[in-house]
Amino acid sequence: MVVKNSFLIFKNDFRHRTWLDWIQSHIMLAPPPFRFKGSVTFNASGINFVGYDIFHDEEVQFNIPKNEIEQLYHGYDGTFSTFQTRGMGTTWAPIRFKFAHGNDLYLISEFNGIYSANEELFEELKLWLT
Repeated sequence: MVVKNSFLIFKNDFRHRTWLDWIQSHIMLAPPPFRFKGSVTFNASGINFVGYDIFHDEEVQFNIPKNEIEQLYHGYDGTFSTFQTRGMGTTWAPIRFKFAHGNDLYLISEFNGIYSANEELFEELKLWLT
């Protein structure tokens, strides 16, 4: 399964966001908080990402083995809260991948400025993990 228009941010990346980043994520049709933008592939071995890292201004690629995922969650939490987004979370919510090492990954798929495809993707990911 491939999701081409994806925004990702790790839990630890939130501490590097500035006040300007916060303001920009509250502007009409602005993207959600993110560090990486690109394409995510979910396959039998895990998560593969190819795209752009805005923190380092470079193209990146990384893989996360499927067996490192401890939990899958759809919704906001203490780190990626509704305070981080415009609209107070009424039209979309992130998907969180919880890992043993504690640096959770948040994913927003097919975001169009108002909605995302995360509800549908979450249902597919639950099946992918089983």
